[in-house]
Parts: sequence; C-alpha cells; structure tokens
Amino acid sequence: MDLYQIRYFMAIVETGGFTKAAERLFVSQPSLSAGIKKLEQELGVTLFERGGRRAVPTTAGKFFLEKATIILREYEATLQKLKEFQQQPTLRIGTIRSIRITRLADLLSTFQRQHPTVLFKLLDGSVHQLREWLAAGDIDLAITVLDQEKSKTSQPLFQQRRMLAVSKTHPLAQRNSVKLADLTGQPFIQRSHCELFAETEQLLESKAIQSPITYCAEHEEWVIALVAAGLGITIMPEWKDESAVAYIPIADLPLHRTIGLTWRLGQDSAAIDQFRAFAASHNWN
Repeated sequence: MDLYQIRYFMAIVETGGFTKAAERLFVSQPSLSAGIKKLEQELGVTLFERGGRRAVPTTAGKFFLEKATIILREYEATLQKLKEFQQQPTLRIGTIRSIRITRLADLLSTFQRQHPTVLFKLLDGSVHQLREWLAAGDIDLAITVLDQEKSKTSQPLFQQRRMLAVSKTHPLAQRNSVKLADLTGQPFIQRSHCELFAETEQLLESKAIQSPITYCAEHEEWVIALVAAGLGITIMPEWKDESAVAYIPIADLPLHRTIGLTWRLGQDSAAIDQFRAFAASHNWN
C-alpha cells in the first residue's frame, strides 16, 4: 500500500466520484482507477460501490476511511516534526576540562530557555585539542583559555586567579597568603587536565618543593571534592561560590587566566552570534 493510493481513496470519498477526484489530484482518471484497483487487490476488499455518478464507500471502505484518515494525519505530523528538526540549529561547543560543569550547565540551560530550538553538542579537551577541533570545523565555538593578545576571533568572558586550594579545616586555611615553600610535604592533588600542568610541575621542581601526589584527577569537580574532604591540596583557579574550599593567594606565584570564547573566521550563523552575545553578558560569578 502506497501513500498515493491512500490519497486517491480520500479524494474519491471527499469529491464523491472518480472524475472529480482525478481533476483535484491532476491525474488521469484511468491512472486513478488503476491505483484504487491495485489498493483493493492488496487489501482484499472492495472499497467503493461502483455505478451511477457517485462512488459510495462500502462497509469495508468506511472502515478503511477511518484508518486512512489516521495514517495521513500521522504522516503529516511526522513530516512537520522532521521539518522542525531541520530548523533546529545545533551548536557544537568545545570546553577545557578545568571549567566547572555546574558553571557550563547554568550557561547552556539559561541560553536554551531563551532559544529553545537550539541543540547542543559538547566536547571537552585540552587547549591544544580545542584549537585543532576548531580549525578542522569539528566544533563551532570553544570555551578556553585566551592568549593575552586581542583577536578578531575571540572574546573574553571572565578572569580567574590561580590560588592554593585547601579544605576549610586545613592549617593553612586561616592564612592571608602562602609561599610555594609552604607546600613542601603537603599531600598534593595533581590536576592533569590543567593547561598549565607542565609549567606548574616544572616550577615546583625548580623550587625543590617535594609534595607527595595523593591523586591525579582529570575533572575539576573531583579535584574540588577531594580538596574539600581534606585529602590533599592543589593549585587551581578560584571558584568564588565554593563554600567547602578555602582559596589562598600564593605570594611568589601570581598566576591568573582569562577564559573566553574562540571561533573561526567567516562563520555565518545566527545561533553562534546569539550564543556569543549571551555568553558575554552571562553572570559567571
């Protein structure tokens, strides 16, 4: 049974005859008659009482009319839904792993409430991976650490200080500041996902600071939970709403980073423009 046969059947019922139905559908009457005959053969029933000027549905035809109406309605609804999918823009966003997922989720959910047709595809990776994915067209935007130089394809979002993170019960938690030497012997949680991981490691080695590594974490949420539980300390960006962790400035390590958006030149997308504007005005605190 083909869709065109159902349309033939419905047109005959609605117009009351084969001739008028053929005129409405812009097909020849022999073609319409042949389509209905084939449909009746497939269904094994007679759908119309033939004779006179009108084509009257048989009992089987009346039953089939109910089902045909449902079939066409479902078909049209499915087509409409598929068109909506075609109209739904997808933003492919890459992000560094040292961004807290709660911050990212808040940004995306707030944006989607204002732009409900936009879908997201998320990838997380290193700064280098994000740069490669962006260049290859695998992502549309990257939330990453920005260079100090201004660029036509980047936009700052917020800045963070890199500080010493300890639990609220740690002896260092009451200090106004610390020095790198104070880290000697302290259980240390290594943030292997950090974009300055290698640089931090080299700096600690150059200062002859030896701290036992208690855990090597790839996700920021894990690092914060481990620090809050008192299982170690670490050097990380300051998250101002984290009540279970104390952040202490490091006097001889004045590090900070700028988090922002980057994109490719020549991208022409209303969804990308909307997201860039929204992210710039978003409250990141």
